[in-house]
Amino acid sequence: MTNRFALAVVFLAASSSVSASGPDPRLATVRHAFIAPVDELGDDVQITSCFVTQLPKSTPIMVVGTKEEADVLLKVQAHLPSGTSRVMLGALGGSPSAHLYATLPDGTKLWDDGAKFRRANVQNGKGLQGDATQTIECSLANELINTLRDAMREARGKK
Repeated sequence: MTNRFALAVVFLAASSSVSASGPDPRLATVRHAFIAPVDELGDDVQITSCFVTQLPKSTPIMVVGTKEEADVLLKVQAHLPSGTSRVMLGALGGSPSAHLYATLPDGTKLWDDGAKFRRANVQNGKGLQGDATQTIECSLANELINTLRDAMREARGKK
């Protein structure tokens, strides 16, 4: 029984180290991004709008208008539950969140990660992280940008 347990621990440790490989080193060198929402008819659009505005202010990445000009494609996906869902579900899926996917134009995945906006950081539909006048959507966009910047730094160290 202990041999099986030890084997399971080794397997889990090995599988978690493979999945935690981090961002592709090429992420550190991207400078031109085409940014699009995953769902053009959903909440993704609101977060993408804030993301496009704020990204060049916080990173060396310039936003371009076409995929052909880009060296990275960034896709934004949102999960913005209603106020009732946030109260009822809480930590079980009720928190507003967003996810960012970074791929090369040929489809090669460079990195992806997400950001959550906790109920403690929300007051009257406005975000309290940084700027109290900021919407939840723009607060999530800023969190995604911070996460992307951290991943770019990590990728820079992998070279």
